[in-house]
Amino acid sequence: MHRLPLEGLKILDLARLGPGPHASQILADFGADIIKVEPPRRSERELSMPDVLRRNTRSIRLNLKKPEGREVFRRLVKEVDVVVEGFRPGIAARLGMDYDTLRTLREDIICVSLSGLGQEGPYSQVAAHDLNYQSLAGIPSMTGDPGQPPKIPGNAIADDAGGISAALAIMIAAYHRERTGEGQYVDFAMVDTLLNMMLLQLNEVQETGVSAQRGETTLSGKYAFYNIYQCADGGSISLGTFEPWFWEKLCELIGVPEFADRQYPDSAEEREAQKARLREIFLSRKRDEWVELLMLQDTCVTPVLTLDEVMANEHHRARGAILAGEDIGPGFIDQVGMIYKFSKTPGSIRRAAPETGADTTAVLRELGYAEQEAEALAELISSL
Repeated sequence: MHRLPLEGLKILDLARLGPGPHASQILADFGADIIKVEPPRRSERELSMPDVLRRNTRSIRLNLKKPEGREVFRRLVKEVDVVVEGFRPGIAARLGMDYDTLRTLREDIICVSLSGLGQEGPYSQVAAHDLNYQSLAGIPSMTGDPGQPPKIPGNAIADDAGGISAALAIMIAAYHRERTGEGQYVDFAMVDTLLNMMLLQLNEVQETGVSAQRGETTLSGKYAFYNIYQCADGGSISLGTFEPWFWEKLCELIGVPEFADRQYPDSAEEREAQKARLREIFLSRKRDEWVELLMLQDTCVTPVLTLDEVMANEHHRARGAILAGEDIGPGFIDQVGMIYKFSKTPGSIRRAAPETGADTTAVLRELGYAEQEAEALAELISSL
């Protein structure tokens, strides 16, 4: 088997929610040794992320309120490259787990603090969740229909994009340490990732002095050529026909050649008339009939897939973007595959999600504890 690109990178992950688990999953897929720190069991119902976010990782229970637990934590910090935490700003320092404390244990440690709104600033102590962070970045304000209230986007964009972004932040810090030997502190805020996702829209506000509203921009449905249309069977197709030659081809195929040289109507009346005509046309056939007619004809038309259709999609399956559980190994279900496709160093799913705390004793043995001592200590630090 090939050597995974992140083999040797060891990360202690204390961030149980938000972008932390997604970042860990991405890095673990490419070989990083992720040790997830879980609290002692409090009841039969525990807070746990789905297995797909915990694949390829290891799990330990650690009661940080006990002196023995804190000693194990200190020994772990000396052995890892990165510590990731998702405490509310200020809590890590109160617990003695902040960067200034950690670097006394290992000088070149990388410490990443994940939060919604950052460690500093007027909102740093505001309690919030994904929709709140999206709202502070302006995403819902551009989502929905003109003249109607903003709509909730259909996924946890701050968590999901934040996980990808956090993985990038960790690798930037790791690369800097590789070159210089220096560790550092990373203040990661989910809202910062969302602001960068809105970069072009926010830049347009600065360039034009106008804050656009829903339905008034190309990307929010101002024109007929970039829109979603319902079909006869209740399914929908999406048009992303920016280029004039794609638009011309589409107009020809659906029987409105007169629209070809009128891609950007000046008047609202003409724009709405175009959209109304396209709505009428696309309601005349079923979704998959339109897909068969248009999708492979350079028209920038695709079906709007439901989630079950996404999982079954032939393209995603062919690329390995969706993996069949039976191809991964016993006990696996179908799931999303590697986020990147590398020619020399592809990632892989090597290990199922662990039972919470399953690796506590093994990790203690790696820290130098004798077998019987590790077993007794694991029992102690895993309990309340």
